[in-house]
Amino acid sequence: MNQQLLSQVMASCVNAPDWLMKKRQLAVLLQERFKSTPATEKIIAAWLENPSLAQLEQSVGEQANADQVKAAVPHTTGWVNLPLFAAANVYPELLQENLMEKAISWQDSQLNAMHLALLNGGRFIYIPDGTIVKEPIELTVDCPLPNYHNLVIVGAGAQATIVEHQTATSRQPAYFGTELLLGDGARVDYYQSNRFSAVQNHQAVRAYQAQHSVLNMYLALFDEHDLTTDFYANLDGQGGAAEIKMVTIASGRQVQDVQTQILNHGPHTVGNIIQNGVAKDKAVLNFHAVGKTERGAYGANSQQQSRIMTLSDECKGEADPVLLIEENDVNAGHAASIGKVDADDLYYLESRGLSEHDAQVLLTRGFLLPVLNQFPDQKLRENLVDELAQRLEEKHE
Repeated sequence: MNQQLLSQVMASCVNAPDWLMKKRQLAVLLQERFKSTPATEKIIAAWLENPSLAQLEQSVGEQANADQVKAAVPHTTGWVNLPLFAAANVYPELLQENLMEKAISWQDSQLNAMHLALLNGGRFIYIPDGTIVKEPIELTVDCPLPNYHNLVIVGAGAQATIVEHQTATSRQPAYFGTELLLGDGARVDYYQSNRFSAVQNHQAVRAYQAQHSVLNMYLALFDEHDLTTDFYANLDGQGGAAEIKMVTIASGRQVQDVQTQILNHGPHTVGNIIQNGVAKDKAVLNFHAVGKTERGAYGANSQQQSRIMTLSDECKGEADPVLLIEENDVNAGHAASIGKVDADDLYYLESRGLSEHDAQVLLTRGFLLPVLNQFPDQKLRENLVDELAQRLEEKHE
């Protein structure tokens, strides 16, 4: 398999810089050294069996059609928005140092290595030091192929709002990754509400934060496919802060495995996780939240809250809150709850003329909206409320 993959990667890197070609070739060689998992094997097998992936050169040349949304934002704006492979030639030092190195590491797992090796496209956002981008930067694209990657670098003292709304109609398993790298004192509000049709999807959003940087991450998972996630913030520098707020719905026979983690590495860092989810029909929803405070991170604050509401006897929910604390001078806490929809509330609404379905929709909105309403951008919040309404009206056997 390695030799065939190496040939495909070499063919796809005709116009790529030498460092990127070698990095992707190394990823092919490295991936077999990792201990595999059934889920990873299933995803990789589907990629290798798909005839379209044998045409990586064409995929790269076209950037999977996804990067035709914008060619390049003019430099007069003070920041850069380029297709990922084009950026590798224009900004080689920035990409060589940062692409899948500091946030999502290509050397961490078999799936990450294969994601790099079979990369189809993505965007590169670069906001220089001190630049304040007033309008939201929108990453709204269609991704017909399964390995798409965004790299966002926000320099020291810079500020930006990133809105990611990617769609993919293909049914093949997919890996969509976003890296957020924040310099000293940078501030980023990041929104993600992707809609994918893949039978199995892996979403990774990972951040690396220097001192005194602030990241607010707002996530809405309204897909219908089986999903694994890797949401992560590394508070490396002193005084950094990260907050992850998320809502999700699992329905039908869907399985969602949501991994969320904030690492307090620097002193006086603050990490908060707030996530509400609803499971219905025969779905499975698992929340795994980790707050880790490393030795030396004195004065750190790590808090998390995970809540799941189940709407049927056949669905399942699990909330697994974890605090890993290696420092004494810290403030940390967690809360988790799983429960069925309140029978009295349901009876009350039905007694007022609502059907059971409409009553459940109303109660679900009431359960998720307190988190959604904390998303500060009004337009985005309204769009997500509309998406939530559509998702709640879907019926499954």
